[in-house]
Amino acid sequence: MGSNRPVKAAAVAALFLISCVSCGIEDYAFLYPVPSGNVSVELNHRATIRLPDIDLTDYYYFTHFAVYYRIYISGSSYPTIHTGNMNDLNPLLYADYNAILPYTNGDTTASTATGSLLTNRNYYTLNVEGAVIENAVLAADARGKTVTLDFMVANPQPVPSLTVDGRQYNLQRSTGSGLFRPAPANRYFFNTSELNAAANVSNTINADVADRAGLDSGGDRYTYAAMYIVVTGIDDNLSPIYSAPTFIGVFLLPSSQ
Repeated sequence: MGSNRPVKAAAVAALFLISCVSCGIEDYAFLYPVPSGNVSVELNHRATIRLPDIDLTDYYYFTHFAVYYRIYISGSSYPTIHTGNMNDLNPLLYADYNAILPYTNGDTTASTATGSLLTNRNYYTLNVEGAVIENAVLAADARGKTVTLDFMVANPQPVPSLTVDGRQYNLQRSTGSGLFRPAPANRYFFNTSELNAAANVSNTINADVADRAGLDSGGDRYTYAAMYIVVTGIDDNLSPIYSAPTFIGVFLLPSSQ
């Protein structure tokens, strides 16, 4: 009887492997996140991101990089933003940051969960003026390149911008695929009275903005954009997949010129 045990064990292992193959486990798609060490931030106004050079042979389902953002209204100006002042800046920023933090752990497993995690907290994908960002700016051929997000404005750069491969694009806010109408209509990342107005924070106007409770109606109102970058793709079932999100930083939006 004992001599048959190794044969039975081998048979069970073989059946398990066959089951795995038939279920497609060997084809399970995953995407590595952008390493946090690839992100460099200057105070509250600029970030430089070295995009990983993804091998398209091994990761054929990779399609593009996506930057998610949410804007937060505050009554204070900070030269740098960190966990020690996020709650004072806006308690919703602190809550969102801590809710997303456990998922920014470098897990290589890709799924639809990252997209739901961010969108459920009212984060939207960044746009640029004059181009479809996922098709032309942060598409697969951007891998290995360096991206700069710049919120400092001065001639000859009058609008917060994204630069990749020497090309500069004006940053624009999302419309949620047409679900809301951002104010102001130009959608630039400027702190304006339309953007920071509590009355405009709604599902149909500024759905990408979080108000700050308790602000003096006559006091200063600042706005900040928190951002994450995600590696995205499409699996063999045509479902979107995502890497773990990588925190980029929180940036002060300049006043419009």
